[in-house]
Amino acid sequence: MQRTRFSRAVPVQMGAARSVQRDVGPLRLTHASFPAGARLDAHIHDRATFGVMLCGGFDLRFASPALQRRSYACGAGWVFTEPAGETHGNDVGSGGAEVLVVQVDPDSPAAAVAPFRSLLLDEIRHLRHARVELNARCMVRELERPDTLSDLALEALVLESLVHAARLVRSRGRADPSWLRRAEDLVRDRFREALRIADVAEVVGVHPAHLASVFRDKHGLPLGAFIRRLRLEWSADRLARSADSLSSIAYEAGFADQSHFTRAFKRYTGFPPGAYRRARA
Repeated sequence: MQRTRFSRAVPVQMGAARSVQRDVGPLRLTHASFPAGARLDAHIHDRATFGVMLCGGFDLRFASPALQRRSYACGAGWVFTEPAGETHGNDVGSGGAEVLVVQVDPDSPAAAVAPFRSLLLDEIRHLRHARVELNARCMVRELERPDTLSDLALEALVLESLVHAARLVRSRGRADPSWLRRAEDLVRDRFREALRIADVAEVVGVHPAHLASVFRDKHGLPLGAFIRRLRLEWSADRLARSADSLSSIAYEAGFADQSHFTRAFKRYTGFPPGAYRRARA
């Protein structure tokens, strides 16, 4: 196991095998990949962080007595926030970890980030939102292949993501209906099958239109797009962990054919499946 020890504030890419960073006004964006099994001992960051796990995952270990030394498992798709100065460590999983992190300059007077100070500064958050994850993947493409409009695109993507996260946090005081939780469990269990909204609605006992509306409000994506994202997450993991052919992975994931899979995968990650596999090797 690779261990890294720190006794001071460190940048979020410390310990990463590869990283790309860009400052956009009061925002600092970092795309970083961490090696499998890496362990970062207790450390702090001098800026609040808003992170999205894109692939693999790590456990966040917090030392604060108020958190009772709590750990959060951050797998692909999870969003997490940490106030500046919060002592924590990271245990990277066996598949490594690829993460997009946004940090806000704590001294910035920028009006655009003012509405999100509570989201970023008050407490640790641990949540999932499909649109935030998709936006993070778009941010990665802008970081990796910048042009003259990248700063504007990155700022827009960050602000939209913060809006979605803030609204999700606000809605957490209202319990989800039990049928929605059953629908989510069913979709996560059977996303590789040919599921239709009507099928899911019949199982959980609600009208398809009501399911579609509530599901989109909760996740920021239509149910069909959510299922496609689950298929692509599964495919990305298979590409990284197996030698299965692209056609086999496409079929098992539930895509109609390899060409459809290739187009969807490139839109999702920014890379064709073969190039993604080579990059993860």
